[in-house]
Amino acid sequence: MKEKMKSKKIWKAALMVALILSLLSFVFTGCSGNNPNQKPNTETSMNSSQPTVTDSTGKTAIDTDKDGIPDSVEKTYGTNPYVADTDGDGVNDKEDKEPLKIENLIKETGTSTLDVKIEDARVEDNKDADHLEITLNNTGKTTLNNFDIYYTITDKIDKTQESYYQKLSGLSLNAGETKTIHFDNQVSEAGHYFGNMSGLYGTSKNGLIFDIQLHAKDFQPLNFQVEKAEGTAEVAD
Repeated sequence: MKEKMKSKKIWKAALMVALILSLLSFVFTGCSGNNPNQKPNTETSMNSSQPTVTDSTGKTAIDTDKDGIPDSVEKTYGTNPYVADTDGDGVNDKEDKEPLKIENLIKETGTSTLDVKIEDARVEDNKDADHLEITLNNTGKTTLNNFDIYYTITDKIDKTQESYYQKLSGLSLNAGETKTIHFDNQVSEAGHYFGNMSGLYGTSKNGLIFDIQLHAKDFQPLNFQVEKAEGTAEVAD
């Protein structure tokens, strides 16, 4: 009889322990959110990977180039939201007193002629959204590389001016080869470079003059000009 009662007590105790463990497991699972049947919040994951900054109102805003200026504000300032240094002078846009003006950084002592023919240069009437587009042909007998470019944009009416410098990384022209380069911010593609559509190019209706200087190391720069007509145009964003 005593053995029976003892066995019954042990069984009740074991049952109680099992119930407590089960309850604790449920509580901790619920608190930690480790529900195996819960779907991941993909929207939150995607948003958290986007570069953001707090604007003047305290709200979170997209900052694509991570320069500390929200994209929406950059368009107001006239700077490029896709590159932290719009004019190419090595100073972050947020710290730059004149983010749309730079002196010509091309300083060449070589006297050799750059054997490049500009087969086409345009800033409108492109197959896609308008942007600066230049087609180059190497008329020489050697491969050309180490290119950079400096250009100014001048408003035809009020004479407002912007200037930009860029190293044309990855650009190489074999003898006799022809290539087209684009300034449209599609920099993940070969032959595409940053272009500021928030400045005069995308905002002025007065018509523009592009004075361009193309350079390759050890060769004298090549100068040419392109004009944009008055009126609005569909520009690359």
